Amino acid sequence: MKHLFLLTLACAGSLTAVAAPAKVTASAVDQSVEKRLNAILQSMVKKNSEDFYEAAAAVYDSTAGDESVFFTLMQKAAQKGNPAAQLWLARFYAMQAPGDASAATKALRLMEQAAAKKYVPAMVEYAGSSHVQNTTEAQQKRALAVLMDACKLGSAKARALYLMLTGRMSSGGLTQPEIASELKKKNYYLEEMVAAMQPDSQSGMVWMVRASEHGSAFAPFALCQVVSPEEAEGYMKLAVERHLPAALGHVGTRMVLAETVKVDGMDEKAHKEGLRMLSLSAMMCTPSSLQMLAYFYANGQGGAVSKERIYELFRLAHAAGEPDGTAGMGYCMVLGAGCRQDAEAGVALMEQARDKGAQWVNQALASMYFNGDGVKADMRKAMDALSEDYLNGSRHAYAMMAALTAIGNESARPNPSTARVYLNMAIQNGDMEAQAYYDAFVKEGKWRFLEELAR
Repeated sequence: MKHLFLLTLACAGSLTAVAAPAKVTASAVDQSVEKRLNAILQSMVKKNSEDFYEAAAAVYDSTAGDESVFFTLMQKAAQKGNPAAQLWLARFYAMQAPGDASAATKALRLMEQAAAKKYVPAMVEYAGSSHVQNTTEAQQKRALAVLMDACKLGSAKARALYLMLTGRMSSGGLTQPEIASELKKKNYYLEEMVAAMQPDSQSGMVWMVRASEHGSAFAPFALCQVVSPEEAEGYMKLAVERHLPAALGHVGTRMVLAETVKVDGMDEKAHKEGLRMLSLSAMMCTPSSLQMLAYFYANGQGGAVSKERIYELFRLAHAAGEPDGTAGMGYCMVLGAGCRQDAEAGVALMEQARDKGAQWVNQALASMYFNGDGVKADMRKAMDALSEDYLNGSRHAYAMMAALTAIGNESARPNPSTARVYLNMAIQNGDMEAQAYYDAFVKEGKWRFLEELAR
C-alpha cells in the first residue's frame, strides 16, 4: 500500500521490482565515461548542436543509470572550457534561478563565455537571455551584435530571434521581405513564433503544424494539447524522437506509472525504459522530471539509490520552483533522509509546497504526524492532512483515514466506529476500492509514506 499516490494517479495494481543498478567505480568513470562524454561534447561544438541527448545517454547507459555522474562530469567539462558543457551548465544554473538570485548571473556569464568561442547555440541563448534579464543597454547592444554574428554563421534560430528582438515581427507583418524569406526557407523557429502571435488557437495550430512538419521538436509537443488523443500520441512520439526534454519526461513518467499499475501489459523492460527517458530529461535540466525522478527513487522504483542522491534531486527541483520538489526536500529534512535533520524547517517547506499545490505533500504530512516522524505523533493533524488530500482530488483519502483511525497511533487509540464512518464516506464518494484498501491497511497494521526514504 506504499504506492497510494501512484495508484491515485493511475488507477490500481502492483509494482514490478527493478533490479538495483551496478556500482560504477571512479576509475571507470574517469577513464571511459568521461572520455566518451568529452568526445560527444566536442562533436556538438563542431556541429553547433544543442541536443544533449547523446551526451546524457552515454553517461546514463555507462553508469547503470546514475544521473549524478553526468551532473559532475558536465560541470568538470565546463570548467575545462568546453562551450557545449558551458551552455549546459548555464541552463543548469538558469533552471535554479527562481530559488537562487545569483544563479541567473552565473548562467549569463557562462553563456557569454561559450558565445565568445563562436559556439552558435550559446550565442543565440546569450542574446535572448540578455534581453530577458535586467541588463544594461550596452550589454543588450553587445548581445545583439553577438546575435547578428550567429545569423552570419547560418543559424536559423538566430535569424528568427533577430526578427523578433528588432521589432520586425510586430511592425511589418508576415509579408515583410525578411520574414517572408525566412518562412519560405521553412524556418520552424520563426513558425513557432508566428504561432504564438496568432489571435486564436486554431490559427496558432496551423503554424505549429507547419513547424512540426519542418523539423521542430517543440511544435509536436505543443500540438498534443489541442488535437485528438489519437493524433496526440503520434505528435508525442515525434517530440520524443526529436529529443525534446519535456516530451521525454512526460512519456517516461507515463511509462513508469503504467507499469506500476500494469496498464496495457507493460513489463519490467518498459518500466526501465520509462525510467531512462525520465532520467535523461532530468539530465537535460527539466525541473518537473527532476522531482518526478526523485519521487520514483524515494518510492523504491529505481533500484538502490542513496538518500543523498534523492535529496539532491528534490533540492534542485525545489530551487527550480517545483512545488513537489519543495515537498520532497521538506520531507527529507523532516526525516533526516540524505541531509541534516531539521524537522521545523522541513515542515515549513512542506506547508509552503501544499499552499503552492503540491500533489502528494498531504500524504507525506499525514504519514509524518501518524508515525511521529520528526514531530510529535498527532492523529488529528494526520486526519486534517488527509482531508486536504481529499479536497486536492485524492480518490482514496477517506479509505486511508478509515484505516489509520482503525489502527490508531501514540496519540489516539484505535477507533473502529469512527473508522466505519470514514469508510462509508469513501464508498459514498465513489471509491469502489475503499473496502479493499481499508482491509489491506488494517491487516498490515502500519503505514508510512515513501517508507524506503523513511527507513
